[in-house]
Amino acid sequence: MFGAVPDGAVAIVEPVPPSPVTSGRAHRDRWRVRFAPRWGPSADPLTGWTGGGDPLGTIELRFANREVAEAYCRRAGISFECRFAPPGPPRVPMLPPVATTPLCCWPSGPHALCCGRYPVLEQCAAENDTGTRRVS
Repeated sequence: MFGAVPDGAVAIVEPVPPSPVTSGRAHRDRWRVRFAPRWGPSADPLTGWTGGGDPLGTIELRFANREVAEAYCRRAGISFECRFAPPGPPRVPMLPPVATTPLCCWPSGPHALCCGRYPVLEQCAAENDTGTRRVS
């Protein structure tokens, strides 16, 4: 039913990290099983290339939740450790709850069609109310 797992292999059960490409929340509760490296890579003395890493390092199994991933390791007889994701920053809404400026007024500013307010006219009206007049 299961393939042979070498002695000394330790599985790591952890949440799947979020993808940097998408910011969606569709698969945010998914978990994965990967194997801890048993040895590191070594440099070939002739070519200088790095190779000979642990072949279990390329295996990653994904599961719907933590319980299913742990149950798989128990059924397969694989020793495992469970790691939880570090708490992230609190989620804040990306858009303000109330728009401060109507979209029709941006970027040119308010106009008579929707707002009926012109900053220059309001300034002139304020100057006229205080009794100060411009001399041209």
